[in-house]
Amino acid sequence: MQPTVSIIIPVYNIENYIANCLESVLSQSYTQLEIICVDDGSKDGSADIIKSFAKKDGRIIYVRQDNAGVSAARNKGLDTATGDYVFFLDGDDYLHRQAIEILVDGAVKTSAQMICSDYTVVKSLDEKDTDCSDYKFVQTDFEALFTQGNKLGKCCFAKLIKAETAKKVRFFEGIAMGEDGCYIVLILNENADVFVTDKPLYYYYVRQGSATKSELTEKKLTIVNAYDKLCDILADSPNKHIRSFALRAVFYQLNHKRRLYKGTAYEPLAEKTCKQTGRKHLKAFMTDKNISITVRLMHFIRFRLRFIK
Repeated sequence: MQPTVSIIIPVYNIENYIANCLESVLSQSYTQLEIICVDDGSKDGSADIIKSFAKKDGRIIYVRQDNAGVSAARNKGLDTATGDYVFFLDGDDYLHRQAIEILVDGAVKTSAQMICSDYTVVKSLDEKDTDCSDYKFVQTDFEALFTQGNKLGKCCFAKLIKAETAKKVRFFEGIAMGEDGCYIVLILNENADVFVTDKPLYYYYVRQGSATKSELTEKKLTIVNAYDKLCDILADSPNKHIRSFALRAVFYQLNHKRRLYKGTAYEPLAEKTCKQTGRKHLKAFMTDKNISITVRLMHFIRFRLRFIK
């Protein structure tokens, strides 16, 4: 029997995009699907559009929750999913029509816990597919996913994950930025085997007002909280590469956000958040020999001596 893939789609006020997203899912060449749309308290017509699609195709499951953020919506999807594999799809993005078929083929052939594809950034909703027939899968590792190329590990989309592995981890709720990258880090901390294909099977649609393009807000500072939580969870991890990555990431975000918010209304909050987080993880950072001594000393001066009070 073919394995069932649970496609989890968080939805919040995307009435102009969700139909295109669902059409790309329903036109998949692979049909053994469970399509879970988690409505995170939308106030527009998104719910009506999803319910209209669900009446025509019984594979679509509509779930409603009070507005709690994208992480809570994805966690709700994980709780609802009954498939053999999980695939996260943002409701304003869409898929190559062979995406799930190719990823399932890779999962069956390799027995990997996670199969990744490349993705294409698009500015329209009508990207034209071309048939994929010469694809192959190559085993990859943490460093390649998070430090090379377009850094596929930083996002949870474009990945087919074994359900038993996907459900071991939860997205950080109350976090508006960086939560999906942290989720993938924690998946990899479970010693998951990962294979990747360079075929772009996922269309990442860049729209006006999206979280990654919007102006500076308090919510964007929550990426510091995301990596703070990640460092807490990984403090005792036997995987030194993942542990070091989390520490480097949190200190990069501290420096970046302090500079970014300087001179804005959020500067006092940014300074306070960075001071508290920097001091909290400074000892672990200073004793991690996978981080260069120059970088460690720079951060010691910045987060111990600068904030001496």
